[in-house]
Amino acid sequence: MARKLTVKYEQCTGCHICEIICSLSKFGKVSHYYSCINVFSFAPGLDIPILCVHCDQASCMNNCPVNAIRKNEQGFVEIASEECTGCARCVEACPAGAIKIHPELGKAFKCDLCGGRPNCVDYCPNNALDYRDVPFDTRAYAKKAEDIVKSLRKRLFG
Repeated sequence: MARKLTVKYEQCTGCHICEIICSLSKFGKVSHYYSCINVFSFAPGLDIPILCVHCDQASCMNNCPVNAIRKNEQGFVEIASEECTGCARCVEACPAGAIKIHPELGKAFKCDLCGGRPNCVDYCPNNALDYRDVPFDTRAYAKKAEDIVKSLRKRLFG
């Protein structure tokens, strides 16, 4: 079993505290542009946090032309910022839509699980986020997240 950051969707209220904590702890700013987790509100009562699931067969890693994305010793998918060229191929390849380009640095970034203790979990007031040992099929989760992102893009951009 592996430790995974999971979402209990029915418990998410769309408060965005996870985004605030993430952006503040990672970049010292309160902004969803700097958050590695993003909550999308599809309708009243339907709020979906999107985050990196650290796929077993990470398409972001396979599409990085400079090999700046790799798995660390814990099995987490990480981006070596100093090696990233900002080409955004990883952004396009991520089925969950969990990778962004930093607005100032021009480099890719995503959830790194805060080194093994995700801050978002500690601050979620509704316990919608959990980090624990689970038998987890990242392909199924990534497919579910991909479907959600496609639906969101269709609603927003037609």
